[in-house]
Amino acid sequence: MSYKTFRYNLFFLVVTIFCITNICSGQDSLEIELDPIKVTALQSVISSPGAPLSVTSLTRDLQSVNHSSSLSLSAVGEQLPGLWINDRQNYALGERLTIRGVGWRSSFGVRGIQVVLDGIPLTVADGQTMINIVEPSFIRKAELIRGPAATYWGNSSGGVLYLSTRPSFDDTSNTRVRLQGGSFGLKKAEASFSNHNSGHKYSAYGSYLSTNGFRDYSAAEILRTGITGSINLTSRSQLRYQAAGIHMPKAQHPSSLTAQQAQNNPQMAVTEFADSAKAGKEITQAQTGLSYLLDTPAGIITINGYGIYRDLSNPLPFGIITVNRWVGGLRSSLKRDWNQFGLQVGIESKLQNDDRTEFDNAGDATRGAETVNQIERVWNQAAFVSGSYRLGNLRFLGGLRFDKLTFTTDAQSANVSGKRNFQALSPNFGVTFKPSNQTLFANISTSFEAPTTTELVNRPGGGNGFNPQLKPEKTIGVETGIRGTIFDQGLQYDVALYRLWISELLFPYQLSKNGPTFYRNQGKTMHSGIEGRLSWTINRELTLSTNINLNKAIFKDALTHDTTSIDGNNVPGIPNFRLNSNIRWSPDSFITSLSYERVSSYAVNNKNTAINDAYNVLDAKFSYKIPFSKKSGTFHPFININNILNQRYNGSVVVNSSGGNYYEPAPGRNWQVGVSFNY
Repeated sequence: MSYKTFRYNLFFLVVTIFCITNICSGQDSLEIELDPIKVTALQSVISSPGAPLSVTSLTRDLQSVNHSSSLSLSAVGEQLPGLWINDRQNYALGERLTIRGVGWRSSFGVRGIQVVLDGIPLTVADGQTMINIVEPSFIRKAELIRGPAATYWGNSSGGVLYLSTRPSFDDTSNTRVRLQGGSFGLKKAEASFSNHNSGHKYSAYGSYLSTNGFRDYSAAEILRTGITGSINLTSRSQLRYQAAGIHMPKAQHPSSLTAQQAQNNPQMAVTEFADSAKAGKEITQAQTGLSYLLDTPAGIITINGYGIYRDLSNPLPFGIITVNRWVGGLRSSLKRDWNQFGLQVGIESKLQNDDRTEFDNAGDATRGAETVNQIERVWNQAAFVSGSYRLGNLRFLGGLRFDKLTFTTDAQSANVSGKRNFQALSPNFGVTFKPSNQTLFANISTSFEAPTTTELVNRPGGGNGFNPQLKPEKTIGVETGIRGTIFDQGLQYDVALYRLWISELLFPYQLSKNGPTFYRNQGKTMHSGIEGRLSWTINRELTLSTNINLNKAIFKDALTHDTTSIDGNNVPGIPNFRLNSNIRWSPDSFITSLSYERVSSYAVNNKNTAINDAYNVLDAKFSYKIPFSKKSGTFHPFININNILNQRYNGSVVVNSSGGNYYEPAPGRNWQVGVSFNY
């Protein structure tokens, strides 16, 4: 299907919406108003709390936001079981995300996981996730699906992280300004505003960050902004809008280190990256979206559309990569509920257009000879259906989604073009049993991960076009668990047992040190684990919370690039044990909290010949709320002290990196201090 055909379909949908709106506006049989409809990580016929799968929700109130410096998404991830977010201390690469070990193979960016910001998927048609645009300081809600979820989100949905900057309009303050500084030359300014009147709610934010970075040659400068809102058009219809942007003119790339380098001089940068190539990343990205919801006698119609523009320049030792990207998506669904039965049907289309040019790096990020010049297009078409049925305390949920992905490339520098097609059918089925305040659940689900354009375009033999050998990864997952509350809802718990079978692994490998990363399909993995979260509000002043993650991930029928068997080896980048605990004491206007993290040692390459050592990290946060006006104005000074024990450890790794450069060191004791004004 061409872009011209897509425009015709878009026009048809707009006309259809207009006609339905006018027809329904003349009907008086539906007397109730449109209920608030929450867009959540589970795009299904039931809400996330009643879903027969592992779903965790986290809400950050204004006090929590003011209490933390929130320089990384790890501030959010540490409170969600199954999710591990590693701060690489490298803004050029961004955070490393894994869910139950899915996403382990990514040497940069995020792979295998769907990430959504304010209703706009940051995971584009080919499966790449552009997470730089997320401003952690303004995340007010996070939802996490911890298992395969292709039935709801399609390609690259081994888990789903749904983030929202939409504030609670119950907050008395609607204007917030914050300034902070800290270790490594940190300077950051933030501002946000929200308001609501009859039928219209909106919020906007902006931030500026400048840092020298913990490591040599890791400085960054970032500006981010965003807006969300909703308008009740009629008693039966609502329009939601959202937009966000980022301009990152500088993000230096120090690269990863060997074990000896990380131990002896963790702040150093790799010479080839810092001095010779001037490696780094420059990004400009803007995105906007609209959601239209209409309550009709036939059911609730939801239509979501969005567009993204991204401009990237990425000098590396082996070359300079530039990508000019346009992304668009359109999703339409009809949801109908009867007494015991619910049904949802819909279609979705995603488009991605990458104008990619690559050059030799002649030194100091100077462009040399052109090596690649091509247009890469990805078109994802999908149709889906899900249904639920309630029988007493039992509830059943099933779904099915069909995806077709078409990758095409038109090379400008040579008479070469390429095309790849992938198809996937993604079913799931689950059941919940809810006798009282407890919910027991079990399910079987699936996902797939097609090779991204970046993975397809890197051909070991060089040249234009796509690698014709690569195939999608496939995942089957089963899980069972229980969640609920006891002690008058003061104690909340969430426990799940799971197993994942992943086949047609996309293995990354390098042919030379600091060279490009190539990919091939080889072998399987099996991930088995148990994870749990316990949160106990002892009284109004004292809260305890703990996340425990046990995960054993091993290779099956797998070989390395040199044909060495790794059957039974541990999958690299995945610790067997992780623990996050937090205690928070908030008497009156004072808040203090202590956070403890324990991570066991884990392999960093497929052969398991190199290990990242276990570590323990203790952090402390302090803040105080001071009223300064009669109209709810408050002044919040805060201080965060990280790694109080000053432990030397590696907070992230690059798995299977050539030359033993696996390790990305974390800083020793460091701090941030600042103040928030709320009124």
